[in-house]
Amino acid sequence: MKSCESAIVIALTLIAVSVTVGTVFLIIALVKVRKVAGELEKALHKLNSELDIVSRVSSKVISLTEKISSPVVSAVSLIFYALSSVNKRKKQTGEENER
Repeated sequence: MKSCESAIVIALTLIAVSVTVGTVFLIIALVKVRKVAGELEKALHKLNSELDIVSRVSSKVISLTEKISSPVVSAVSLIFYALSSVNKRKKQTGEENER
């Protein structure tokens, strides 16, 4: 009977030790996860602030290109129209000279 009792005591001791060791490892892992989560949160805040800056700059660039593009498009279309009309007149003049 004593060997059975001592086996039960040894088994319970091993179970208690393993639960304690498992708990310690779990606590260490949770502390590391908490630290990584805090660093990730800082990185996300920094990224968010940088994206706000990029968004403001890009909106200013868009508004500037819209202001510039309207006169530029008008000028380019005017030049294209002038060149195409000159080209048409040259063709018409060339056809009349052939007749």
